[in-house]
Amino acid sequence: VEDPRQAIPMKMIGHVTSSYWSQNCGRSIALALVAGGRARTGDTLYVPMPGGTIEVEVSDMVFFDETRGRLNG
Repeated sequence: VEDPRQAIPMKMIGHVTSSYWSQNCGRSIALALVAGGRARTGDTLYVPMPGGTIEVEVSDMVFFDETRGRLNG
């Protein structure tokens, strides 16, 4: 959602399809389908969860090893 303070039912702008713990990044990462897709790179969005709301950043699809140094190492 764009505004975590909006009333329920919240206007959803996307859906998290999967999430994982990334040992390389030292944090959780997730894949999601978001309205506006790549044009939203850098935007802050919010994921409402039963225990509270999580602030997330829309990142580029390649956010680790952007220069592909490990691939071509």
